[in-house]
Amino acid sequence: MAAFVSILALLLVPFFVTAQEFKQNLFFGMRNSSEVVRLQELLRTLGYFTYPSSTGNYLSVTVDAVKRFQKAEGLPPVGGYFGPQSRAAANRILAVRQKPTPPPSAPPQTPAPPPGFPVATSTSTPSDASPYRDKITIGELAGRGAMPEDEYLVLQNRTVNEAINVSGFVIRTVKGESFTIPLAHVLPGFYAEAGDPIVLVPGGRVVIAVGRQSREMNFRKNLCTGYFDETSRFIPSLSHQCLRPDVSRSRTLSDRCIKVIEGTPSCRTVSGAGTFDLDHDCAEYIAEHFNYAGCVKDYRNRKDFYSNEWMVWMQRPAEFFNNRYESVIVKDREGRVVAIGEY
Repeated sequence: MAAFVSILALLLVPFFVTAQEFKQNLFFGMRNSSEVVRLQELLRTLGYFTYPSSTGNYLSVTVDAVKRFQKAEGLPPVGGYFGPQSRAAANRILAVRQKPTPPPSAPPQTPAPPPGFPVATSTSTPSDASPYRDKITIGELAGRGAMPEDEYLVLQNRTVNEAINVSGFVIRTVKGESFTIPLAHVLPGFYAEAGDPIVLVPGGRVVIAVGRQSREMNFRKNLCTGYFDETSRFIPSLSHQCLRPDVSRSRTLSDRCIKVIEGTPSCRTVSGAGTFDLDHDCAEYIAEHFNYAGCVKDYRNRKDFYSNEWMVWMQRPAEFFNNRYESVIVKDREGRVVAIGEY
């Protein structure tokens, strides 16, 4: 009997010695991947993956299995993405399994791990991770709407002291759709060509809308950009908190002029049937101050003039995200993974 156990142990050693640790992140949507096959086989031995065959496709069945594995290992969040923490947990299991079991007659021993099989820890860094990983994150992901105008993605700078240029970053969906974040306007409305990189200051964010926008203009919001949607449709909508001169104590404007101005909503030019008989001084004052160009001229030197939010439109006539399930990857300009989001 002892001889049989010894032979069985020798037969098992090659499997454990040749086990390889997981060195790359795996995620929903991957297909025909040998690494996904290895993950499925490991999850099968642990009782989490019960599909008849290991397909190499990282789809809903594999996601559910990974979620059960993550929950059992106490890994937050339990989202089904096989990232650094999940890889570390799986590698610890492999590290234990790769130690050969000595025959019963042999004295107790603790063999060293074979060369080339270091035990991974939770601090391991994926080889394809971007230096912007965990600095730029997906703050919001809305893709369940029935129209492209209902879909958007928000990227946010989570650092406290680092400004990050995200122009050139690529957003890719599970079905292969992709969008490269373009250049934009720091100060929109004065130049036809967008030539400014989208630099997110600490805490800053960029809202990337899928649908169309008639001006086809991407920009950093400021205290005056609310004037833009007076003649154009913007989804998401713009803030209507434009600054404008206080005319309540003016000594040069007529009572009628002040009444017309105060009756005009914020971020809107003064117009309408009641303005046709305004005096010359009133008309000049309105033309100078109560429009986008006048607002910029009056307030662009304020420290709070610029918002920390940028607006970008994909200008797509069709949807970008899947409505039911989606996995989105953001990559930097070198193709390394910055962030992953899913629903």
